[in-house]
Amino acid sequence: MLTTGAPWLSTIKTGIPFLSVYLSTMMEAPQKANSNSLSGLLPNRFGVYVHIPFCSRKCSYCDFYSLSGSTYSEFEALISCVRQEILETGAWLKKEHDFNAPVSSIFFGGGTPSLLSPQLLQRVITTIDTVFDVSSDVEITLEANPETISEKYCTALSEETKFNRISLGVQSFKAPHLRTLERLSSREIIYQAVNQLRIAGFENQSLDLIFGIPEQSEEEMAEDIAEAVLLRPKHISTYGLTVKPEHPLFKRLPEEELAVELYNVMLSTLEEKGFEQYEISNHALPGFQCSHNLLYWQGGDFLGIGPSAASRFFWDGVFHHRKHPADTRKYLEAIRMGSAFPFETSTRQQTILEASFLEFRCNKGVHLKNFLQRYGYDLTSAKKYRLFLEEGFIVEQSHRVRLT
Repeated sequence: MLTTGAPWLSTIKTGIPFLSVYLSTMMEAPQKANSNSLSGLLPNRFGVYVHIPFCSRKCSYCDFYSLSGSTYSEFEALISCVRQEILETGAWLKKEHDFNAPVSSIFFGGGTPSLLSPQLLQRVITTIDTVFDVSSDVEITLEANPETISEKYCTALSEETKFNRISLGVQSFKAPHLRTLERLSSREIIYQAVNQLRIAGFENQSLDLIFGIPEQSEEEMAEDIAEAVLLRPKHISTYGLTVKPEHPLFKRLPEEELAVELYNVMLSTLEEKGFEQYEISNHALPGFQCSHNLLYWQGGDFLGIGPSAASRFFWDGVFHHRKHPADTRKYLEAIRMGSAFPFETSTRQQTILEASFLEFRCNKGVHLKNFLQRYGYDLTSAKKYRLFLEEGFIVEQSHRVRLT
């Protein structure tokens, strides 16, 4: 399985571990191909991810790197180093790789980026705009928690920044489930945040929900979905709760059969409301898929900035990755000293496996001809491809193969 090939994958949430098992049995040694034919044939989209590790409170089950109890001076120190990293890495990309791709998406994740003032956040956007060619239709997303949103904050966000998409961490509308998840918000706070953002002009909102919460029923899951839809978001992400075996919630998780039922209730309810499932955990109204996440799944290039952030670029027919330390102090020290975070080169096998299982996450699946042209591997020749077709695990249609 991938190690250096995909150190950033912990930032892509999934409740379907079957994918990696499926692909590991399906893959075999890649065919030989002319390496010169694997570089630059298909244009690659480029995005920037900025990790803001600060939270009001650290949820005990969360695997994302974050800190609580930080001060404004610590916010400023991070932003200063983030801007320095953008400047230095941008210059290096241009010098060493003649890199000039336009930025199609910028995503501020965390942590809780909305803890920072709009003015601090805009400094980062301005720096990106200075270093790179930013597309006129760039998608710029801010992850936010409802309790950090106020009327004043929304006004400043609208008037002083270039954000045009907000991803709101709702998780549930039920008070008992919010307590289980250690959330600081409430149903009322969620409604208020959504409405204040809309009044400020942020129509492109995404809401995150969690299912498979201990003691959550199918009816409660359906009610959470219905409430989310009533708030008129453009996009809804739904994640199965995953905790480590040593966590107190682990033994309280629902049985797999119930989790599957919750997942099916979620899918059918969202489909009835006009939301298209375009990826395992993501649903959108037509035209509102998350451009930044699609970039991850479809093999695009992305530059990760900030502690624990990761980067990936497709050069010379393989993926190249860079992972920052999940330690804010070490990150700040490295940036201030001018230390470079090195890229590691994946093997062709690692690249093909990573590209395969990420593309299989999407409902459209893998375009066979494009995959062969880009990665030099014909998926239909994989050892168990025909067997999985016959068993109904995959289906081939219109030059694509996808999971059923």
